[in-house]
Amino acid sequence: MGFVTITDHDTIDGCLEIRDLPNTFISEQVTTYFPQDPCKIHLLVWGINERQHQDIVIVRDNIFSLQRYLQGAQIAHAVAHPLYSINGKLEASHLERLILLFKHFEGVNGLRDALLSELAQELFGSLAQKKIEEFAERHNLEPTHREPWKKILVGGSDDHGGQFIAVAYTETPPADSTDKFLEHIRAGTCQAHGHGGTPLALSHGFYNTVACFIQDHFHEKLGPSAALVEQMFSRFMEGRDPTEFTLAEKASLFGQAVRSGKIFELFKPANVSLWKELSGYFGRPEVKAKMAQGLDSIPEPERRAFVMANMVAEQLAFRFFQKFVQQIGAGNMLESVQALSAIAPILVVLAPYIYGFHSQAPSRNWLRTIVKELTGKIPAALQNNKRAWFTDTLEDVNGVATTIRKMTAAGAAAGKELIVVTSRNELTVDDAPIKNFKPIGEFELPEYELQKLSFPPILQMLDYIQREKFSEIIISTPGPIGLTALLAAKMLNLQTSGIYHTDFPQYVRILTEDSFLESVTWRYMHWFYGQLDTVFVNSEEYRESWIKRGFDPAKLKIFPRGLDTQLFHPIRRSSKSSALKTDRSDCSMWVAFRERRISIFWRKRIGVCAMRDYRSNFVLSATGPMRASFPNRSRKLSSPDI
Repeated sequence: MGFVTITDHDTIDGCLEIRDLPNTFISEQVTTYFPQDPCKIHLLVWGINERQHQDIVIVRDNIFSLQRYLQGAQIAHAVAHPLYSINGKLEASHLERLILLFKHFEGVNGLRDALLSELAQELFGSLAQKKIEEFAERHNLEPTHREPWKKILVGGSDDHGGQFIAVAYTETPPADSTDKFLEHIRAGTCQAHGHGGTPLALSHGFYNTVACFIQDHFHEKLGPSAALVEQMFSRFMEGRDPTEFTLAEKASLFGQAVRSGKIFELFKPANVSLWKELSGYFGRPEVKAKMAQGLDSIPEPERRAFVMANMVAEQLAFRFFQKFVQQIGAGNMLESVQALSAIAPILVVLAPYIYGFHSQAPSRNWLRTIVKELTGKIPAALQNNKRAWFTDTLEDVNGVATTIRKMTAAGAAAGKELIVVTSRNELTVDDAPIKNFKPIGEFELPEYELQKLSFPPILQMLDYIQREKFSEIIISTPGPIGLTALLAAKMLNLQTSGIYHTDFPQYVRILTEDSFLESVTWRYMHWFYGQLDTVFVNSEEYRESWIKRGFDPAKLKIFPRGLDTQLFHPIRRSSKSSALKTDRSDCSMWVAFRERRISIFWRKRIGVCAMRDYRSNFVLSATGPMRASFPNRSRKLSSPDI
């Protein structure tokens, strides 16, 4: 790296601190606006002096005045992260005017999602003279530079935490001074290099900023334990066990405590208790083995720290969630809420990761609208062509599992990217593309012991969805895995579709005979599916039922069904089925679960046949947990009509 500068927001204080170092120059990131317009724009301004900074302060509220000043003073400048909407006000009309006003744009930003850099390069590389003329006529604004359809792209790390300096940068031909370097940039003999940001990098920088703030403002109050906490945090930032110190590190900590004259404060009960808890957890053989397995192959410190933080937080969260399920099963609603609220402190500790994933995620719908207005087409990176289908039932004997497996297999055969995402301890299905996350734990539903649900590794699944660049989330379950999928979609601004396979409120009524729990289930279903963009139901009857309960009709669609005509074909008729044929023959297929109430169906069937003098052979093909009870039930319900 030949030359270094700092582009703080609307200040040059950081640059003034390093200006005596060789190969540095003064710069800043200027916040500016279009007249009478709340949309924020950031401009990178390089190679200025203190007087020019004061001049910029005077004119920066008006982007036209600022552009004229920078151009007149021959100050190198560029539009920062052009496709990142700083305050949610950026529209295509703003970008059109920026294209007319400025020659230089940031093509690689090291903080924001790499998709924004990719789209910026594609957008500015596709400009043509005709398009520029359209912009100029539309806004009554003449371009401020020659050949405005040819843009110059620069790179910058945009590093706010001091952890990822120069991950993106601008390269020029050899320059023996900062003036020559800036001359290359103004002339356009430069290139943008590096890569875009990730949620983990942003979160890592945020953790470091918080740590620096605590160190600056609370160091003395923490006493000699401050050195211990700082050392533990430093190891965490490196993605290493925060309780495992080398002999030299231990000696250093002891020496600092002696020099401070407060060595005995290290042995206060609070400090000893904290150390005991942490070292006790990280010292467990199973934890050490899991850390070694998960961390050894990861080179990036931010990902190692993420995996380690996940490991601790997930175990704690699952313990509280188990208490929640136990209290729900016992009918203790207040205690269950208290158990669930205990997860809140864990969320506070993980807040930088939550912030990182959400703030990094660009709105794909907004980008599609913006880019299509500017270019007339939707680039491949923004097309909905990769989907993740979340489910908690894949190996069970039911229609939901069969539908998912059939459709994903058909999608794979057709060359579509559709991947099933689930969380099970064991999985033997191999006839569809599947990503399985080992659950933190599993639990049984109260009153429905046949159904086990998984407590999924939430942040791991969120990280996977972000890294794999899925464009749509499909949800087949309102359980923990469905909630994880919904969280991922909301955090990453992804399109969502839900499939309402099963009438859960009815199940709750049958299994518990409690109308209150049925009502609570309906409210939950309404909230959950109300968060989705589209909801597929099995029939028009279900659709009308949801509309009557106040659901938005525009979101509801009938789930399309298909039939394998090669499988269901007359040539497959067997001699056994022919032997049963009489004047009238009926056939039904059933999955035998307790809530299906097959005995009720049979009694109804007998009654209808008797009323209509209808004689037939009724063939019932069934499988499932209650299949063994069929012979006894059939004898009890025997009838000459069946």
